[in-house]
Amino acid sequence: MDTFGTADLLGVVEKKSKFQALFLALFFPQVFLSESEEIKLDALDENIDIAVTVSPVVGGKVIADQGYKTRTFKAAYVKPKHEVDPQKLMKRRAGERLNGALSMDQRREAQIADNMIKEDLAIQQYEEKQAVDAIISGGYTVEGEGYPAQQVDFGQAAANNVTLGVGEVWTGKAVDSYDPTDDMTTWAGESDGLINVAVMDSKTWALFHGFKAVKEKLDTRRGSTSMLETALKNLGETVSFKGWFGDVQIVVTQHYYTEGGVKKRYLPDYCLVMGNTENQGVRAYGAIKDAHAVREGMTMTDRYPRNWITDGDPAREYTMIQSSPLMVPMNINDFVVVTVG
Repeated sequence: MDTFGTADLLGVVEKKSKFQALFLALFFPQVFLSESEEIKLDALDENIDIAVTVSPVVGGKVIADQGYKTRTFKAAYVKPKHEVDPQKLMKRRAGERLNGALSMDQRREAQIADNMIKEDLAIQQYEEKQAVDAIISGGYTVEGEGYPAQQVDFGQAAANNVTLGVGEVWTGKAVDSYDPTDDMTTWAGESDGLINVAVMDSKTWALFHGFKAVKEKLDTRRGSTSMLETALKNLGETVSFKGWFGDVQIVVTQHYYTEGGVKKRYLPDYCLVMGNTENQGVRAYGAIKDAHAVREGMTMTDRYPRNWITDGDPAREYTMIQSSPLMVPMNINDFVVVTVG
């Protein structure tokens, strides 16, 4: 038996979830909703011939020679779920007055909202991980319940993913005399487009800003573009705009996701990502596979939240959000990724 309606639950998710993902905000502005569980990649943009390589993953190993090209892809299905625990409804909530001002029903509604926010956050973190991995690795592994693990490869050129060798890494350069400007210019030249932003982790920033030449050239008085400002406004202390290095905006990120209770950084150490804030990456979603969604005409959506009670002895109440995401960088070789240390 469903309790709150879909519109009510969507309102909770949209209004109260404050997580903002950096790479999604910067590089994936478009949304594509598929009418089937499959996403037709060439339908995302008629001007771009998109094909990805899909390879099976067996025992954690990508079987690359068994890969195949595809323009139609079945995205994995994610559906984080929580129980509305009756025991928690009998206790005062965090922030509630000592005399327990909330009724049991009010606490139930608050717990449902909390569950939905957690579930939406879990999906957003999953989407951001896809977006980051697509750009820094040229692809990612897609897996889910009842779905065999598949490695999705967007065809990143080798020249666009650079690992500096001995004698090239920034860690060995003299901070007073070395100027990384030529490095940045050379790497930017590998992009199929124009570079206007460089995103780096804190260790890369420490090396970069440690050079005397960078301190002299970095323009910290000029504000960021409106596109970048919008992307950064909800990211708080995990991301910061450092200034302009020539025509390139410098952004430092320490944003993270939680996996198995452990916080993990999205960017690996010494990672530099060069791109453009006008990139038209797509957040694609397969159709929701749920009879209730079909009945409500809600199969074409990025989120389908539900709250229901199952009969039993005792009855139990649950919340769940369903989604079928596939983050697609439309022009993967517009990006250049460098490991500098």
